[in-house]
This record gives sequence, C-alpha cells and structure tokens, in this order.
Amino acid sequence: MRIAVIGAGGIAQKAYLPLLAVMPDVEIAGIFSRTQARVEEICQRWNISKGTTDLSDILALDPQAALIISSTDSHYGICREMLENGVDVYAEKSLTTSSTQSYDLARIALEKKRILAVGYNRRYALLYKKAKEIMGNRKVELAVIQKHRTEASNPTLFDQYLDDTIHQIDLMRFYCGDVEPSTTAYETKNGVITSAVSTVGIPNGGQGVITICNEAGSWQESVTLHAGGLSVHVDAFRRLRVMVDDHEEVYGTDRAGKWITGMKERGFYGELEHFFECVQTRQEPLTNAVEAAKTQALMEGLVRASGDEINL
Repeated sequence: MRIAVIGAGGIAQKAYLPLLAVMPDVEIAGIFSRTQARVEEICQRWNISKGTTDLSDILALDPQAALIISSTDSHYGICREMLENGVDVYAEKSLTTSSTQSYDLARIALEKKRILAVGYNRRYALLYKKAKEIMGNRKVELAVIQKHRTEASNPTLFDQYLDDTIHQIDLMRFYCGDVEPSTTAYETKNGVITSAVSTVGIPNGGQGVITICNEAGSWQESVTLHAGGLSVHVDAFRRLRVMVDDHEEVYGTDRAGKWITGMKERGFYGELEHFFECVQTRQEPLTNAVEAAKTQALMEGLVRASGDEINL
C-alpha cells in the first residue's frame, strides 16, 4: 500500500515512522513538512525517496492513503483536501479544533466514500481493550479516569483538554457510552493549567470523573471501572487488576509469556493495522470521524461547564 505521511514532528519520529518502517506491505511514497530542512532530515534518516513542502506534490504521488500527523489546527484543511481528491485518511487526535469541523469532515468522507480514521490509540491499547472485554455488557456505575504529568504547558482549559486530556475524555465514552457533561473545576499557576476535575453523568444512572494534574511526581495514567460487583483497574500501560467476590487477579501484557513492544502496548500498532485493514476492506473504522466529533463535543461541553467561553 502506497501511503503519504504529512507532518514530521515529534510524534511522527517517535511513533509513526518507526512503526511504518516495520509494517509489511506498506510503502511511504512521500513525506510532507513545512520546512525543507526537516524534509531532508527525515528522508535521509528513514530512506524516503520523496519529500516536499508543497501539498500538491503529495497528491501527485497518487497515494492510496495519507497519515495526517501535523499540528491539529492544520488538520481540517489538509484532511479535506485529501478526502476530496480520493485519498483515505488517518489523522492523529484531535481530528480538528472543533466538533463542528470534525462533523463536516465526517460528512465529506461519507459523500466521497473515503475512509477517515482518527488516532485515539488508547482504544487499541492491549490492557484498555481487555478491560472493555471483561466489563462486557455490564453498565458502569462509577468510572474514574486519571492522567497526571510532571510539567504544565497549556494556558487554557480548552488547550489542555484538546491537546492532552482528550484521550481520557474519549476513554470515558469508550467505556460508558454517550455521557453528559456535568461539572468542571480547574486551577492555574503562572499562566498554565495545573489541575482539573470534570464529572459526567452516565446514561441510566452512574457517574464518571476525569482528573488531571500537571504537577505530579511522575507520569501516571489509569482507569477504574465499577459495575455489578466487578471492579477493573488499569495502570497504563502495563498492569490490569480484576476484582470480584473479594478475589483479585493481576496481570499485564506479558501474561502469555510473550514480550510485547511499547507501541503495541500503547495501541499505536493496533490502530494503524486497523486503519490499513479498513482501507482494504472498506469497513468503517472503530475510531471514525463521527466518534471523534462526539468526543470533541463532550470535551467542549466539559470546558463550558467550567464557566469558560469557547470561541470556535
């Protein structure tokens, strides 16, 4: 499969390019970046024959699919151009900067009969997927989803939630369905977001809590779910605890005695594999544009619940 890569920043070099290099039957036809120096660096490092700072050059290569891993504010225009020119698209989260734009891309993908997948890798992470399977059809009564970092960088709650916490907001929908935003409170220090707590209502009763802290002692991420006498807890991305009838079972991704790479543990390999399968079979991706738009609409509702206005 001939693909184009649009964007050559940190996430491209840490995750996507190393994965693409080892995936069978995938050829990088060309790469786009805004600066010529970056284009030359990436082409030499990853042995890519065509690099450009002109998006029309990418379309001229006639790729079957494109990976959009540039800045979020560039996604809408680039995704639209690819879709309208018959190219299937995988876009890193967040799909766009607003749910309205994301719904519009979903419409275009439908009209053009194109695949449009969005990179919410947690849904494909091995233990997060296993937790979903274990919960089965049980209705979640309480969900607590956390992500903590050691350093703050986002000046507004909207930036924080769109850029980083969107993964936890998406996981809330993944486990609990179409939840409704309830409350949000946050703290700032020296002009950046240091902590935030949001709550949601789970359909037919139940509560969900999303918490973040950007002044933690280490990077931490976890999900805890309680339902019908069963509790499941995931410490991302290595340990899963299952508790039922006062019995506890603990295991990780190496349970079967197999060594699993970090990119598989975190879901990056799985989501790309799923996207390429969808390109071949024309099935709808699990994390399509509609799912992305719904997650962004929830995120926007949580920001508004804090009292902040959103100018989209």
